[in-house]
Amino acid sequence: MKKKVVVVGAGPGGLASAMLLLYKGYDVTVYEKAGRVGGRTGRLIIDDYTFDIGPTFLMLPEFMEELFALAGKNIRDYVEIKALDPLYRLKFDDGTEFFPSTDVDKTIAEIKRLFPAEVDNYLRFRQLEQYRYRRIERCFKVPYNSLHDFLRPHFIEALPQMDILSTLRSRLEGYFDDEKMILAMSFQTKYIGMSPWRAPSAYTLISYIEHKWGIHHVIGGLSQLTMAMAKVIEEYGGTIHTSSPVRQILHKNKTAAGVLLDNGDTIASDYVVINADFAYAMSNLISGRRKYTDSDLQKRQYSCSTFMLYLGVNKRYDIPHHNLVFGDDFKAHMDEISMTKSPSSTSLVYIHNPVVSDNTLAPEGKSSIYILVPVPNNKASVNWENIKQDFRAQVLAFIRKNTELTDIEDHIEVEKTVTPHDWERGFNVYNGAVFNLSHDLNQMFYFRPHNSSEELSNCYIVGGGTHPGSGLPNICISSVIASELLIRDDTGHSGWSFKKRIFNLAMSDLSKHGDRLN
Repeated sequence: MKKKVVVVGAGPGGLASAMLLLYKGYDVTVYEKAGRVGGRTGRLIIDDYTFDIGPTFLMLPEFMEELFALAGKNIRDYVEIKALDPLYRLKFDDGTEFFPSTDVDKTIAEIKRLFPAEVDNYLRFRQLEQYRYRRIERCFKVPYNSLHDFLRPHFIEALPQMDILSTLRSRLEGYFDDEKMILAMSFQTKYIGMSPWRAPSAYTLISYIEHKWGIHHVIGGLSQLTMAMAKVIEEYGGTIHTSSPVRQILHKNKTAAGVLLDNGDTIASDYVVINADFAYAMSNLISGRRKYTDSDLQKRQYSCSTFMLYLGVNKRYDIPHHNLVFGDDFKAHMDEISMTKSPSSTSLVYIHNPVVSDNTLAPEGKSSIYILVPVPNNKASVNWENIKQDFRAQVLAFIRKNTELTDIEDHIEVEKTVTPHDWERGFNVYNGAVFNLSHDLNQMFYFRPHNSSEELSNCYIVGGGTHPGSGLPNICISSVIASELLIRDDTGHSGWSFKKRIFNLAMSDLSKHGDRLN
């Protein structure tokens, strides 16, 4: 008889786990509180306009391809993935515009045009960070259930490359001299909700990955990935219940035994996989916690939040797919959101204009414009209901002044605003910290919540709040690790030969591309 697995949450981590476990013969049911799948990797539809809710960058699509392959499927049968060139436009406060590319010659030409003294430094960055990536990336692809895992050969080999005494910013200052060049290679800490002045130096690998393997777009939006996972689940006979919030994880003798739904139904299972926001799940779904108590969760460090504007406009703008616009003091802005806890609208604004690459997201001649501003999480006690209209006005004024969208307010047909309070209330995001627990050294690897629950046996954790961290590639990895741990606990043997697959992806599958690794 098939063992039964309940998955709490239909975000990418929960859907990926369900897909993998169904393929391995488990009876899997997913319960999702929202009326749609995807979580923060879902979509928002307002009239004829479609927006990604959260992530808009797809890096390392090979990870998604491998995830589907582990589930016996070819992702290209479900979605169309398109590489973007240039990666994005970076616009600095003095009007300088930088368009990096995965084409090394194009990027070098851009650097020669703007920062000629940095050409050799850039080539040195690529060479040394490639060496570093090949050693560190393996450390993110294995579970950490014991401090002894730090003694494994792959970690010992990578440790000298961790540069644990440096921040990302200080490491980049060892490569580059020009402040704009440093900003171009450090703003990526936005993806993990941290300041470059605080993020561990290992995260220089994000900018290396972008420049090496590029940024991709999924036609129809990144939500198509989670919709594809849902389709695979259905094809394998799994069930997804939307609009079905889970009230509690049931357990007996500290062993997960199923879930209690908000409607009072009790669902028994042999195993539970949790894909809810980690801190929310611990504080709301599991009783009798020993490690992740309310006090412990409150003391932990969390990422920043975001202020969002989703604008359907009746005009097309001649700007790139991705745009990052810097104000006059990026450091002060990052200090504000991570230290002094006051919101700023004038130092970094991200503008997503996907219709230049994808005409499915808005009617002809119109645009789905997505605007993101990093802001403090709800520990800051900002009264967003009182200030959100003024903050919106500040953001749009900044955009009018610094981009081609000088008349955007005249063309808005539909609009939705999301504040940190909305992230917390509408998506059950603890503190509204959309990138989950921060990625400080004391919250990485063994020190980050484990993929095998530390509170309950037969319970597994996936998503950005657990190891290895935030971002779709990492969430995919967390799902593979958790599924593998469940199968090993259940059967005593491995579900997949990971050394030949996702856990060695950069060393095997990517090497098929030849000179891309040279």
